[in-house]
Amino acid sequence: MDKKTSCKLILFSDLHYLPKEQIIPGSKAEKRKLVDSAEPLLDKLIHEINTSIHPDAVINLGDLIEDCRNHDNDITNLKYIWNILKRIEPTFYSITGNHDLRTMQSRKEVEEIMEYNHSTFSKDINGYHLVFLGLDLNSNLGKNLSLSEGGIIKTHFLSNNDLEWLRNDLNQNKLPSIVFIHYAIAEDTMEGNWWFENCPNYALLANRKELKEILREDKNLLAVFSGHQHWSKKIIEDGIPYYIVGSLTENIHMDGTPDGVYFEVEINEKNLTINEHHLKL
Repeated sequence: MDKKTSCKLILFSDLHYLPKEQIIPGSKAEKRKLVDSAEPLLDKLIHEINTSIHPDAVINLGDLIEDCRNHDNDITNLKYIWNILKRIEPTFYSITGNHDLRTMQSRKEVEEIMEYNHSTFSKDINGYHLVFLGLDLNSNLGKNLSLSEGGIIKTHFLSNNDLEWLRNDLNQNKLPSIVFIHYAIAEDTMEGNWWFENCPNYALLANRKELKEILREDKNLLAVFSGHQHWSKKIIEDGIPYYIVGSLTENIHMDGTPDGVYFEVEINEKNLTINEHHLKL
């Protein structure tokens, strides 16, 4: 960079918006995802972003909705929450999550709602290269998924085309870069995780090995951010810092209080300062 600049980002993840009457009785979501709090939490976050934080960009790391195994309802819910997100005044980007895609025949259905030509893309902001990796979807896989799998089998990978695009994009980029993706890719046993301790592979991108081979070659990479795991954590692997952002609506302490977590990320040259905040209703 000829001129050193700074950049402030707000990151949140796993809103899981769903009208309460659509939640599936007996599902894990009924116990752990406080869907009633999704809209008021988002309202409060948007207010703080617009009136006091004033970031350069706001980024959602996936799962705007909690799918209800009904395609038409999921489309309606995605449109509803997307219209609320349009109230964010700074630049806003969103990544597709497994629950956003589960009942879709193609990720194009979600991309059309978000008005994206493609859900894998990159943008340069204030001298930093931000890379957004959208999940692919194979409708021929996992048609009879159990509720506990949450559509993961048919959504937890990047397409070969997207991986090749990423390799070319990073090879051409000269700026400090940050990568955003829904599934985490740093290896972890998930010990103590309410959702994934007994199925750690469902917490991680299926073809993460191929993705990490590309990321290790990028000398400009500052960090990778992901969601999905419903806890907040940092892992350093091969010298790369991987940050997991928890869920806004997770009943993380089992006391009926949503986690309300979001990250405020300050980037100054190659230094990242991360402040974890928790919204209270």
